Amino acid sequence: MAVPKRKMSRSNTRHRRSQWK
Repeated sequence: MAVPKRKMSRSNTRHRRSQWK
């Protein structure tokens, strides 16, 4: 998780969520 949850954007959530898991 390089990006904090607060900076998480709706467009990023979908793409980043895959890498986080």
